[in-house]
Amino acid sequence: MAAKSTTTYHLHTFFASSCAARIRIALNLKDIPVIFHYVDMEKEQHESESYRALNPSASIPTLVVESSEGSNDESTPFTITQSVAILEYLEEVFPDQVPLLPKGAQTRARVRELMYIITSDIFPPTNSRIVTRVRRIRDSPEDEKEFAKTILNEGFAAYEKMLERYFPGKKYSAGDEVTLADVCLVPQVEQARFYGVDFGQWPLLNGVIERLEELEAFKKAGWKRQGDTPGKFKAKDE
Repeated sequence: MAAKSTTTYHLHTFFASSCAARIRIALNLKDIPVIFHYVDMEKEQHESESYRALNPSASIPTLVVESSEGSNDESTPFTITQSVAILEYLEEVFPDQVPLLPKGAQTRARVRELMYIITSDIFPPTNSRIVTRVRRIRDSPEDEKEFAKTILNEGFAAYEKMLERYFPGKKYSAGDEVTLADVCLVPQVEQARFYGVDFGQWPLLNGVIERLEELEAFKKAGWKRQGDTPGKFKAKDE
């Protein structure tokens, strides 16, 4: 009898990383067991030689997939270093465990449009690597805040228009089921609140956010509820 193969998932994560939060949410929704490896970005552990050997971009998250002998996987361990690629991988490997992409090709395209508003239009220019450089130009925290808020407001305004045009009255971003768009949305919302963005100006988007944040998979993935969250930031038991 052939040995039964088993797969173990290792996530290199940091409590305050919105990209890592995307993966934590997806893993929670799909009920995929995972082993967390905490990388302290404040102590620049992601810049270490050992972590760069795992992830040349020195970014968070990194997913490492280990399969036991007897697996049909092309290689093991298998490492993925970009959050969107990780999300797509999990969806392909676990398509029936709370599907995060709808069946119709057109609706899938809409989900990806919304997803990329977050991951391509909003996140790259507002991540810490960029806004820190903006602040250093004139040594001005106000420059950083104004720059980030402008990008965030423009991106979320576009998201609201997409909801108005294609999904008015729906429970979540692209319908009545959670999708990859929602998985990417909520962590970005948490970052935007840090800059004082007012989501009340976008009624459809605000409603979607409120409903998503009531879901246990999203609560559990939040930055205040991680194993490496500093005690002073830890969420109190509700």
